[in-house]
Amino acid sequence: MNELGIIKSLWPKKGIDGKIKKNRGTSLIVPEITYFGQDGSLNNDSWAFKVTYAFRDALDIKYEERKTKKESYMIWTQGPLLRFKEGDILHSRDGRRAVQVLSAKKMEWDSDKEEIYQGLVVYFEYELSANSFTKVKDRACTQMQFLQLLIDGQVVG
Repeated sequence: MNELGIIKSLWPKKGIDGKIKKNRGTSLIVPEITYFGQDGSLNNDSWAFKVTYAFRDALDIKYEERKTKKESYMIWTQGPLLRFKEGDILHSRDGRRAVQVLSAKKMEWDSDKEEIYQGLVVYFEYELSANSFTKVKDRACTQMQFLQLLIDGQVVG
């Protein structure tokens, strides 16, 4: 399952009892998370943009306590709600582009429509050359489309 498929599989669903069930899973949209000393990595070197360990909250990745047979253990979990926010800036791995979030609305459950509201990201796209930024265009897309941009580098919106 691809990264967006993992997130979609966690979207809240209405159970048989009519109640909304919110999910967190242990399958992550990144290959693995490592942490050594004061440095962490999402090990997502195949993504088009450098989405660092600092973006765990934006990706809804948490280190949580779980229990099995009354034994506690810690594990990384994935949630369904992306939260990129104003001021986030990400550079492409090839060093030629950058995107900066101007404004954003996080993903959340819309109880009136009983579906996921995919949020909004308004961002500037820049080209980088000789250590200078040249604004290419401002764009708008959903949080999911923005994640897809960070993964494969294809502009959306």
